[in-house]
Amino acid sequence: MSASREKKKRFEERGEGTEKRQVRAKEDFKSKKRRKLITGIVAAVVVVLVVLMVIFNSNLFYTGVTAVKVGGTNYTTADFNYEYFNTYYNTYTNMQNTYGSYASMFLDPNQPLDKQQYSETQTWEDYFEGQAFDQLQQMTVLNDMADAEGWELTAEQRAEIDANIEGIKSAAAQSNYTDYRGYIRALYGKGATEKTLRKLLERSYRATYYSQYLTEKWQDSYTEADLDEYYDTVSNDYDLITFMAYTVNSEPDEENGVDAATAMEAAKAIADELMAARDQATFADAVYRFAPEDQKADYEKEDACLHRYAAPAGISNTEWRSWLTDPERQAGDNTIVEFSTGYHVLLFLDRNDNSYELANFRGITINVETDAESGEITDATRAAAQETVDAILAAYEEDPTEENFAALADQYDMSGEGRVGGLYENVILGQLASPEVEDYVFSGAGVGEISTIYSDGRFYITYPLENGERYDRLIAKNLKASKQYQDTMDAAEASYPVNTTMAFRFAK
Repeated sequence: MSASREKKKRFEERGEGTEKRQVRAKEDFKSKKRRKLITGIVAAVVVVLVVLMVIFNSNLFYTGVTAVKVGGTNYTTADFNYEYFNTYYNTYTNMQNTYGSYASMFLDPNQPLDKQQYSETQTWEDYFEGQAFDQLQQMTVLNDMADAEGWELTAEQRAEIDANIEGIKSAAAQSNYTDYRGYIRALYGKGATEKTLRKLLERSYRATYYSQYLTEKWQDSYTEADLDEYYDTVSNDYDLITFMAYTVNSEPDEENGVDAATAMEAAKAIADELMAARDQATFADAVYRFAPEDQKADYEKEDACLHRYAAPAGISNTEWRSWLTDPERQAGDNTIVEFSTGYHVLLFLDRNDNSYELANFRGITINVETDAESGEITDATRAAAQETVDAILAAYEEDPTEENFAALADQYDMSGEGRVGGLYENVILGQLASPEVEDYVFSGAGVGEISTIYSDGRFYITYPLENGERYDRLIAKNLKASKQYQDTMDAAEASYPVNTTMAFRFAK
């Protein structure tokens, strides 16, 4: 091989070797790059996981990340949890107060809330969640309205927030928590701190007191003509009805040949007899005459069948309510309402349109003791109570002022109601236990015109005060303001939609 050919071959071999080395080098580079990339990705994932673990195990995720948006206001998971659990505690406490140990039959704190039905379409979790959203929405709307008006809490109202926090600290100590912060977390979940709790309490109190301010401002703007016109639209639901009612039960006696049909005929005959009575006294006499022998003692008094100043909402029988509230109803009208085992006989006496002034007075109640042997009130026990009454009146005459009467009420009153100075304010018809006392305080007696009344084993010493406002206008004022408030909240809902974020998954 010639020298030139040898040279060419070596050149080609060198060139080929270099290319192969470059290829191998390139492949090695790619492999290293892939390993480096994978290592970087793994490291990044680990970092992310570590960061997430740190966030999830700290308060930051619960207090620094938006979980719920209401209009333009953001709320964290801790914020939502406060409203959610607060609703839960209030609901369960009310159930315990109403049903005692049976409360868990309706809401069991030992079972998951999403496994218990509140209604056919909602679990208890759904219900509490919806209530929490509603609270956040209303709180946001009212705080924004307060901001626009420059309205702020007073020093006294802010002091209530401080007292609330102190109450939580006391409850924590009673529950054997050495650190009340742990008690707050136990109540309201992870992320709950005194800082977040105080912030929410301030917004909640501000919303509550601003709504009161707003309502009072609206109420002050209504004229008497406005109120009279509004009451006319609701009078059928609020006028007070006075009537007599007696139920004639059919009493089958199969052994003596009185079947159900025959018993109903006999009951109808008695009901028809009662229809002849068109006033209270005659009706009461007829009831006593036809009442079964073992029940006559229950109907000795003329007012045994009397329903005095009944509000329509309190008349549960829909047929009764429909007939009694008919605007055309007149005193002396009566009717028979049939039911499966007898007849109700109703006698309409009066309809009160609530155009009276609320009563204010101070009262002292002196109970008459019963005789130790007979268990009955005797002349002697009544005389002893009368001596106490006379002593009170004599002490009052030494200084005939309201202040002295109030002091005597604090000393002698036996009503058990714990009223300071025996004060009764804004009393409505039908509210007092004694009809005689009620008649007196609504009779128009002047301020300080003391009356002593004996009724059903008690002496009542009554000191009238200035009357309050007209009740029909008060009803209209409250209803009208309530409707205006609801209309305001409903109108604001479109501008304050409630939306949740991914962080909401960690709520509740």
